[in-house]
Parts: sequence; structure tokens; C-alpha cells
Amino acid sequence: MQKSSLSSLSYLNEISYSYWKAQVLFVAVEMDVFTLTAGNGKSCKIIAKKLRADLRATEMILNALVSLEFLRKNKEIYRNTAISNRYLVKDSPLYQGDRIHHFHNMWDYWSKLNVAVKTGKPTAYDNAKEEVDEQRLREFIRAMHNIGIVQAGEVCGKLHLKKYRSLLDLAGGQGTYAVRFVEENPEMRAVVFDLPDVTKIAREYIKKSGMKGKVTTKAGDCLKDSFGKELYDIVFVSNLLHIYEPVENRKILRKCWDSLLIEGIVVIQEFVLNSARTQPLFGTLFSLNMLMGTHRGASYSYDEMKEWLKDVGLKNIKRVNLDMDSGLIIGHKL
Repeated sequence: MQKSSLSSLSYLNEISYSYWKAQVLFVAVEMDVFTLTAGNGKSCKIIAKKLRADLRATEMILNALVSLEFLRKNKEIYRNTAISNRYLVKDSPLYQGDRIHHFHNMWDYWSKLNVAVKTGKPTAYDNAKEEVDEQRLREFIRAMHNIGIVQAGEVCGKLHLKKYRSLLDLAGGQGTYAVRFVEENPEMRAVVFDLPDVTKIAREYIKKSGMKGKVTTKAGDCLKDSFGKELYDIVFVSNLLHIYEPVENRKILRKCWDSLLIEGIVVIQEFVLNSARTQPLFGTLFSLNMLMGTHRGASYSYDEMKEWLKDVGLKNIKRVNLDMDSGLIIGHKL
């Protein structure tokens, strides 16, 4: 249906100033406003004092947060809305502040999208700098944990984990999914495979979770290194394939096939595009994010990923839709 002239203009304006909204949220999360306004809330004067911020400017950003429905204002008291209490208060089980901070960290290289489109080359990092920035790495891993802690429960429900006993969580980050899967099925043992700097962080999280011994780590590069001689019921490949080009993804999936028990499954979790690669919106934008953040990565369609799985010998391939623009693609060895 065609938009009216006025609604079309409103849509254009909404897109054009949407970064204003994002910046308000970024700053509020960075200043930890929502932890301050949890519970009974606080006045602007108290909030400004706690933040060591200008009173007039604080009132402006608080009012903008009310307009964005992250805060409520009753007389002179600002309180959190339900979404802020659930996701934006530190120490909340479903806290998303690290993920929002990660989006903020992307600000600089997204401002260079024109360069990436003209050159086809990433703009997110300095090619000459090889050492790992540990602070940035930890921020990224925490951001992935934020979204993983929300999605892991849904994935557990789709996979019916009780019948499986062993899991390889490939590029598993700090072990968010592996820990949740083992909590769901105490008979399961899991291995988190990731780069050495990441498995160091994973071991800290696994110990804190109380799953040490049931969840272990293995350091390596998924393209260059063996996954080990052990065979698994499930190889879980979550948000990894978008980093690489198709030929590399086939190589990774072949190694997944090699790591499966005869009745095992490979489970891909990705932002799955339609066959035209034009929907969903987040997936198309995420593909641009991969343009700027990787050498040859992209979002892929179900048809593409299904073909890769078939090429390496996996059968009975099916798709399971998830919330938040994600999907599971499951292939069986037998």
C-alpha cells in the first residue's frame, strides 16, 4: 500500500533523525541513569547531583527519555518504565546495557559507511594493529552475553535438549549458551570452542556459573585448527557464519560434520534473510555491519545455508524461526 504524502514525509523524517533517539539511549546507559531511577525514582535535582551533570541539561535528557517511554514523570519524580526495569538496570538478570554500549561502539565506523560502499573494504579496525584490545574484547563478549541470555531459553525450548548428552559450542564466547543448555539438561557435558583470548573469559564465566567440570573450553581458530577428536550430539554454531564468506563457511561446516556422532545434529543460529536478501530489515542492516566489520562477511539466506549443509553431507534440514529476527537451521548427520 502506498503511503500518503504526509505519512511518507513523516517516515523519511523518522529515519533521518533516528540517530538522535539512539544517542539519547546511549548516553543514558553510559551514565547509568536507569539504575538511579529504579525503585521509587528520583527528582531531576538529585539525578543531576548523582551524575555530576548540569541541571538544565539533565532535565532535557530525562524528558526525552520520558518521550521515548524509558521513563515516567510524575510531578517532579522520574521513574523507570517496565522495559527499563527489565533490561536497563544493572544487575538485572536480563540487562542489555552492554549490548547497547556495543552498538554505541559501532558509531564511528558506521559513520564511514560511504567509504565501505565505495571500496568494499572494512572500516571498523586498523589492519596494521594486530594485538587484541582486551577492554574492547570484554565489552563485545559481554554484549553477546546480554542477547544470548535472552535467547538461550527460547533455543532450549526448540531443541528438546533432554535427549542429548554432549555439545560443542563453536565460537561460543563466554559460554552463555553452553551453560544454559547444561542447566537445562544436567546430563549434558559441553565444550566451548573459541579463540584463546575468548576462552580465558569463558573460563571465568563458567566458574562463576557453577558449571566448572560440566562445561569446559578448547582454544583454537575455527578455520585453521581441529575441533578435537571428541564427537558430539550437537555442534551449535551461533552467530559465526556471518563473519565469513561461503567457501570458508563450507569448510567450517565440514569440520562440524566430522565432529558429530552418527545421530548428531548441527544447529546454526543466524539472522536469516529471505531468498531476495531484502528482509528482514535488521538482517539487511547487519549485512552492512559485516561489510564494515569483516573482510568478506555478510548476512545469508536460508537457501544459501541449507545448500552449505547439504554440500557437507547433512540431511533432513529444517528451519525454526526465533524472535528478534533470528532463526535456527538444523541438519542431521544420519
